[in-house]
Amino acid sequence: MAAAVTGFVAAGLLAACGGGSDSATDPAESLRPTARPATATVDDVNGAKASPECASAVKTLRMAAVGSLNDASKSGKAYMEKAHPGLTVELTATASGYPELVQQISADHAAGRPADVAVAGFDLLPTFADDLGAQTLSPRLLRASYDQRFLPLGEYQGKLVAIPQQVSVLALVYNLDVLERAGVDPRSLTTTTGVLAAAERVKGSGQSIQPIDLPTSGFGQWYLSTLASSKGTPVQKADGQPDLTSPAAREAAAFLSKVGTYGPQSSDATTEGLLRFGIRKETAISAVTLPSVAAGLRYIHDQGAQGFRVGVAPFPTLPGGSPHPVAGGNGLAVLSTDRCQQEMATELVVALLSPEVLAAGTEAFSFYPVDSEARNQLAAFYREFPELTQFDALIPEITQAPTWGGERGGEVHDALNEEVVAIIGGADPNATLAEAQRKVAGLIS
Repeated sequence: MAAAVTGFVAAGLLAACGGGSDSATDPAESLRPTARPATATVDDVNGAKASPECASAVKTLRMAAVGSLNDASKSGKAYMEKAHPGLTVELTATASGYPELVQQISADHAAGRPADVAVAGFDLLPTFADDLGAQTLSPRLLRASYDQRFLPLGEYQGKLVAIPQQVSVLALVYNLDVLERAGVDPRSLTTTTGVLAAAERVKGSGQSIQPIDLPTSGFGQWYLSTLASSKGTPVQKADGQPDLTSPAAREAAAFLSKVGTYGPQSSDATTEGLLRFGIRKETAISAVTLPSVAAGLRYIHDQGAQGFRVGVAPFPTLPGGSPHPVAGGNGLAVLSTDRCQQEMATELVVALLSPEVLAAGTEAFSFYPVDSEARNQLAAFYREFPELTQFDALIPEITQAPTWGGERGGEVHDALNEEVVAIIGGADPNATLAEAQRKVAGLIS
C-alpha cells in the first residue's frame, strides 16, 4: 500500500507548476510517471535545421531543465546525436523547480559551462531575457501543426523568448458521491459563489469530511491571479506594476479567506493535497492543475469499489466574470550567443517540440498538447479521460502569467504567495493585499 500511495502522490508531480516558479519537488522520483520513449524529428523548413557549417563546428550542446522534463530531454538528445555524429548533448535535469534552475544556469555559466537551451518558467521570462540572455525566436521555425494560440505565453516585451512546451491551468476535482449526498449539483461549481454554497451544503450534510481544500504552496498567488483575471483585472497592470488592491483582487481575497474557514488547507498539492483527496477521502473538493488530472483519475479509477466517483471542473470565476485562466508551465529558450551554437540549440528546441515527443509527455502529465498533430495522436488518451476535453474551450482565453521585472522580480512569486497564504490562514484580506501591493512594488522597482 505504501508504494501505491507514493505513486499517487508522485502522479501530481507537476501540479506545482503554478505560474512557473514554484517548486516541482517529487517525493518519490523513482516512482514518478515517465514519458514513454519517443522519436524526435525536425522538419527541414524555415531554418529549423542547423547549417552544415555549424553542424560540423559544434561538438557540445548543453541543455538545462527541471527534473520532470528529463524524459523529453532524452528524446531530443537522442535525435541530435544521431543526426549529428560526433555531437554530445549534455543534459542537466536535476533542478527541483524553476528558481533552482535559474540558480543552476547562473552557476554553470560562471563556471564556464553555459547552457545553450533551457526550460523557462512562464513567470520567470524577464529573468531569462534580461539576465540569462534568452534569444528572440521566430514562429516560422515551428511546424505548421504547432498551435500558435499558445505563443503569447512565451513573449516578454513583445518578443518571443520561450516557445511554450508545457501549458497548464488550475482545475477543481471533486468527490461526486459526497456532493450528491449533500445535494450539490456539480454544475454550480463554475463560480466562487457556487463553490462556497457547495461547501456549506457539504458542511451541513453530516458526512464528516472537509468541504474544500486549496493547497497553498506555490498555488496561493495563482488562485488570486486567476480569480482577478476572471473579472478582466489582472494582478499586474500593462505597465508592469502590481494591481493587488483592485475590486477584483479584493473579491478574490474574500473568497480565499472564506475557504480557509472550512478547515486546514494543505500545504503541498502533491504530498498532501492529492493524498487527502484521493486516498484518505478527507476532502470533498480540491484544487489541482491540469498535468496531475489524468494520473490522479487513473489511480482513483483503478481502486474499483474502494475508490469513488470523481469529477473535474475548471477553476471557478468570480461572480459575473468569465474564464481567463492564468497559465502555468514553461517554454523552451535558446541562451546561446554564438551563431553556430544558436543554430544547433534551435534545432534541439524544434526536436523537443516534435508531435511524438509532446504526445508522449501528455500521456504522462496531462498538459495541453501544444501541437495539433500531437493531439491527433492522443485520441485514445482523451477517450480514456474525457474530463480533460472541457479545457480545450479555455485555450483562447488563457492569460499570460505575470512577468515581474526588476533585479528582484524573481522573488515576487514567493513573496505574493506568502501574503495570499496569510489571507487563507485568517489575516485581514484588504490589509494584507495592501501590504502585498507595497511589497511587490518594492521588489520590482
